[in-house]
Amino acid sequence: MIHMIHLTREHVDKAARRVGMPLLAVAVALLVGAVAIASLGESPLEAARIVIDAGFSCGPEYCNLGSTLSLASPIIFCALGAVVVLRAGLFSIGQEGQYALGGLAAAVVGVWLDVPGGIHPILALAASALAGALWGLIPAVLRVFLGVNELIVSIVLNAMAGLLLNFLVNYPLRAEASSVGYTPSISESARLPVWDTSTKFGLGFGLAIIACAAVWFHLNRTTAGFEQRMSGGANLFARYSGMAPKKAVIRAGLIGGALAGLGGGVQVLGVNYRVIEGFSDGTGFIGLTAAILGGVSAIGAGIAGTLYAGITVGAVNGLQIQMGVPREIGSTVLALMIVFVAAQQPVLTRIERWRDRRRANQLIDEGRADALVTWAPPDPNAPPDSTDPNHTRTEARR
Repeated sequence: MIHMIHLTREHVDKAARRVGMPLLAVAVALLVGAVAIASLGESPLEAARIVIDAGFSCGPEYCNLGSTLSLASPIIFCALGAVVVLRAGLFSIGQEGQYALGGLAAAVVGVWLDVPGGIHPILALAASALAGALWGLIPAVLRVFLGVNELIVSIVLNAMAGLLLNFLVNYPLRAEASSVGYTPSISESARLPVWDTSTKFGLGFGLAIIACAAVWFHLNRTTAGFEQRMSGGANLFARYSGMAPKKAVIRAGLIGGALAGLGGGVQVLGVNYRVIEGFSDGTGFIGLTAAILGGVSAIGAGIAGTLYAGITVGAVNGLQIQMGVPREIGSTVLALMIVFVAAQQPVLTRIERWRDRRRANQLIDEGRADALVTWAPPDPNAPPDSTDPNHTRTEARR
């Protein structure tokens, strides 16, 4: 009983550290932002109030929260795409290109395919997911079969996708002569329902929430998701336990690309209603950073994507317009959050190892070294008094 209580206390301490460290990283980033605002002669507390009000409030005349949720929808999809590939050990940062081609595919189906209204947006979203999946498959296949660095491949593919999009909207898909190329507006039947016309907040955010739940379930409650996590976190264990890491990586490339492509489709079908030259505006990279800020988890990505959108909207509508403070301070705070959150994992690992060694040494000094021995499951084929050394395993950390 004492041993179980000690283990429970240890687990609670570890959980508290894993939750507290990201919060501490966010707090330090906010503190740096407060110092930057104070250096401009403004009150950090007033700036924080204005950012929260401009990004997350909702009144009878205008709902700032609607703008935040509308902006968060494609970011969350791209963040989920990054979570899937990163958890599988595939460091692909191709979400930007997948987002761009997904939006273009949705626009093509939305403009030139004539189908009934209830089916039209579904087909357009399916086209965006397919385009993103095929683009996300390329670095996964090259990594698995040729050993090509997926980071370099995905960077090149992002550039190629941006150039291809700009070419298509300026020539074959161009609506009319103008200073900026753009496609015709999608049909009314292809547009996603909008609940607030002033902010374009609508079904897109609902789909993003559903996607968060689906990705969480896939990664944590399915065999395929377990294979992907083991392929990224313990590749040798996955191989020797009979899993197929190569298939898991390819599957992650497909699913991650489809999610990022859906981000582009949601943006076109629910907000822009067309694709404009320069549609590849960095949303995919923002999604990648939101995935990192969210601890590379589905729920964390959804929260971080919404937080990122809220701070962005608050920095523009609050800091810049109301206070005259450069909105880049908001981007700086977000960047610092990502840096500190990324750095907290190795720091946390070192802290836990130090605490484990300290606890082991304390037990040895107290003459309780037997508490460090964990009994392994007995061999069913061995007699009860077997002295097989495989029956026990010492887990003392040196």
